Amino acid sequence: MSPEERRTLFITAGLLFLASLVRVGWEARPTPPLLPPDTTAYAELIPATDSLLAEEERRQTPLGPGEQIDPNRDPEVELARLPGVGPALAGRIAESREVEGPFRRPEDLARVSGIGEATVLRIRNLLDLSDPPRAPAGSSGRGRGSEGVDVNRAQAQELEALPGVGPALARRIIEIRRERGGFREVEDLLEVPGIGPATLDRMRPLVSTGEPNVYLP
Repeated sequence: MSPEERRTLFITAGLLFLASLVRVGWEARPTPPLLPPDTTAYAELIPATDSLLAEEERRQTPLGPGEQIDPNRDPEVELARLPGVGPALAGRIAESREVEGPFRRPEDLARVSGIGEATVLRIRNLLDLSDPPRAPAGSSGRGRGSEGVDVNRAQAQELEALPGVGPALARRIIEIRRERGGFREVEDLLEVPGIGPATLDRMRPLVSTGEPNVYLP
């Protein structure tokens, strides 16, 4: 090999070595993100995720000895802790109390779709129904035109489905409404022998008076 060939070989090898270094350095460089990081979104996401995890952990926490759930006031995450009640059923319980009025007996929860007699028996001793709220003015069962069992039109079988009303009391309700031409206000039911303030409070969220003088005898 001539001196000229050796010099060319050394130059080529040097250039290849330099090219290799440049390539390694280029491939090892940190790749910048296409978009700058949204630190605000990350900051909001972290507490939201922590909150969801805390709620799920709470749902999975069994009731302690003597602990009870108030189906009229407790949030859905607490309702879901009842045995046999998951998030979906807890949501329906909360919706029912808003639309149909408060629960006054364990059996009242059977009106919620998905709750049967077996579930009521399982949870009845875990419910705190010691102080059910009164139905707000204008809600189901107060005054004329509200939703609920129309005591001016209901047959005996419908009346017997109301809390605290049996066959004898249902007959008396029908007799009194015939004598007085119907009930104008829910409070008029106090004129029926056997209906006192406590019974009326249990019935109130579930009844209405519709239009007086228009009833089935």
